[in-house]
Amino acid sequence: MLALRDLSVTFRGYPVLRNLSFDLASGETLGLVGESGSGKSMTALALMGLLPPGFEAKGSIRLRGTELLGLPDKALCRLRGRAMAMIFQEPMTALNPVLTVGAQIAEGLVLHGLMDPRAAMAEAIRLMERVGLPDPARRARSYPHELSGGQRQRAMIAMAISCRPAVLIADEPTSALDVSLQVEILALLREIRAETGMAMIFISHDLSVISAMADRALVLYGGLAMESGPVRPVIDRPAHPYTQGLIAAIPRGTAHTHRLSPIRGQVPDLASLPPGCPFAGRCTLGDARCAGTPPPLRSGLTQIHCHHAEPVPA
Repeated sequence: MLALRDLSVTFRGYPVLRNLSFDLASGETLGLVGESGSGKSMTALALMGLLPPGFEAKGSIRLRGTELLGLPDKALCRLRGRAMAMIFQEPMTALNPVLTVGAQIAEGLVLHGLMDPRAAMAEAIRLMERVGLPDPARRARSYPHELSGGQRQRAMIAMAISCRPAVLIADEPTSALDVSLQVEILALLREIRAETGMAMIFISHDLSVISAMADRALVLYGGLAMESGPVRPVIDRPAHPYTQGLIAAIPRGTAHTHRLSPIRGQVPDLASLPPGCPFAGRCTLGDARCAGTPPPLRSGLTQIHCHHAEPVPA
C-alpha cells in the first residue's frame, strides 16, 4: 500500500528526517512515537506533500506504486482526501472558520467527483452521525467555533474518512482531549479501520496509546528511527536506550509511591544535532563514537540504530 525508502528531509541544510524507511499494508496501523521535535509530524507532512517552504525531501514515497515525491501539486491534490487523508493535531486551526462544518465535509466528495452537492451534504450529515456528533443536521450548519474541542475533532475525522481513503494519517488526534473523550475517539478510529480496511499511521508521544492502536511501532528521535518492529516487542522488551527511557518516564501509581524517571537533558534543535547518533548527548551509553559516527542498523525481530544495544532477537 505505502512504501517509504530512505526518506530524508532537510531545512536549510539541517537534517529533519534521516533515511526513514517503512512499509504499510492495507488494514495495518503503524504507530509513530517520540518526543516533540523528533520528526513525527514532519513525516506526515512529507507523506501528504505539505512540507512548509524551505523544507526539502529526498528519497522515495510510493503509494500503490505511484511515486509521490516530485509529483506536481495538481496531481497531489487529486490524491489528497481520496487516496490519503490526514487528521490534523489541532482541528480549530485546520478547519476553515468561515465555512460551515457540513460544507467542509461535503467539499471533498464534490471536488473528487464522487457526489453532487446535494448528495454530498446528505453524506456529510450521515458521517457526522457516524462519528457521534449529536443532532448532526443542525451541527452541519454550525461553524467550527460553535463546536467544542471534542466535536471539532469528530468533525475532522468525518472529513478525513469522507472519501474512504486508502491511508489515513492521525497526528495526535487525542492530545487536546480529556481522558473519556480520548477513549471514545480511539475506539471510533479502530472501528473505522476495521470497517473500511484502510491503512493508518497513528502519531503520538504516548506509548500507551500506541500500544492500544498500532500493529507496529516506530520510535523517532532527531529524525532517525531509533527502534521499530511489532508493537509488543518494542514496548514490552525495548532494546534501544531511547525507547527504554520513554517507557521509564511513563507515570505509574501516584507521586507518593512512584517517582518519575525523566530522560536527562532536552531535545536539541536542528543546528545542534551531532553528526552521529542524535541521542548521543542524552544517552546513558553514549560515547565519542556515538556522537561522531552514524549508528549502524541492527536487525532481529525489531530493528534499532545503535552502536551498543542489540535488537530483540528473531
